[in-house]
Amino acid sequence: METYVIGDIHGAFRALEQVLDRSPFRPGIDRLIQLGDVADGWPETPECVERLLNISNSIWLQGNHDWWAAEWLATQSSEADINFSWYMQGGQATLEAYKRVLKADLGRHFKDFFGEQRPYFEDEQNNLYVHAGYDPTEPIAEQDPYELIWSRELWNRKEEALGYQECFIGHTPTWNWSQVPCQRANVWNLDQGAGFSGRLSMMNVRTKEFVQSDIVPELYPGIQGR
Repeated sequence: METYVIGDIHGAFRALEQVLDRSPFRPGIDRLIQLGDVADGWPETPECVERLLNISNSIWLQGNHDWWAAEWLATQSSEADINFSWYMQGGQATLEAYKRVLKADLGRHFKDFFGEQRPYFEDEQNNLYVHAGYDPTEPIAEQDPYELIWSRELWNRKEEALGYQECFIGHTPTWNWSQVPCQRANVWNLDQGAGFSGRLSMMNVRTKEFVQSDIVPELYPGIQGR
């Protein structure tokens, strides 16, 4: 069994399909870890969720945008009452996309996908997977899950993920200076800006071989992402 990791998707279902097709990933055999931020930006968050739900042996981490989207799915509040920050940072696309979905599927996505996302994951090789980062001086199990989906300190300070073989994160786009997955100390960043004008990345954790989607705006001509 190989383990593959996918960065921030941000509603770009066409990019997700491309990396799954381009990778040697074997559904039902290999493990897939998605680093969070499936939601918000491009117009196909429900399709992304459905696709991931149908991949066995997959693990989904919670991103800050997923937290926002789940908060809305839990209440399905009107546009007048939604979180304005979420709405302006890609949530509008998610909201519009879920208007096309049967009400029963909204509840199913909330329960079976967003409700099953994890704050972090540690694998058998002592690798850590977390959406944004963590404080390497404290046990991760004791840390606030909010910080795990928001904090950029680990990456921005070029800190080592102490106690782990390697650490895999998303959250902080690298597109402006690195268009491919990149490493600082023992930390790998898999967010190459798919939510904006970049590409979606998918990497084999053991070999570090990776594939990428086309530039995402080219997959959605005439549509504004985040």
